[in-house]
Amino acid sequence: MDERSQSEFNMAVSYLNRMNALFYIADEAAMSLDAYQWFHSLLAIERELSTEMKKGELETFEKNIKAIHPEVTTWVENKNRGLTATIDSELYQNLHDLEIELRKILKSAGLQNKMVEDAMNALK
Repeated sequence: MDERSQSEFNMAVSYLNRMNALFYIADEAAMSLDAYQWFHSLLAIERELSTEMKKGELETFEKNIKAIHPEVTTWVENKNRGLTATIDSELYQNLHDLEIELRKILKSAGLQNKMVEDAMNALK
């Protein structure tokens, strides 16, 4: 294992602020039915959470992303041609499911709530 010197400072608060901003963008895009922005905000969240994912989870996400990408591309092309302004239910469900899985990883990694046995130590 590569041993590196450790800093007394970390980026935990900045990291959580980025995650919060990305989930906000994903929520706004989902509510606006903007498949392109929703998909790309989920990609950014996936990159941020990739260090918390197990190998199997990473592989599953990569597979799902590859499956959803053509659907998003088709949606953008149709929207640009004026053919549709709405997202179809299958694409919506795929993006929704991807986001739910990311949120589960966020929670299981302990990034939503600090996991401590004694609540008195929660802020230490």
